[in-house]
Amino acid sequence: MLRLITCQTATMLLDQQADQPVPRGARTSLWLHLRYCPYCNRYAKQTVKIAEWARAAVAARASAGPALPEAAKERMRELLAAAG
Repeated sequence: MLRLITCQTATMLLDQQADQPVPRGARTSLWLHLRYCPYCNRYAKQTVKIAEWARAAVAARASAGPALPEAAKERMRELLAAAG
């Protein structure tokens, strides 16, 4: 059943949508709300963009390799071995 939702519910669903699928009825209500609410529509676009940036940052960090140089890692191993 299609029902009107508030902006608060719409933003909650938009945030949820980034992490997990939204049920069909809620998704339809969200679609209808976004057609008539320019503020939530803008929030939806911003949420998508922020998620894209976050995924890009994670991918960049993963491809950058280790953050510490090997020399620093070796010094830490030596200090740990001396302490223990």
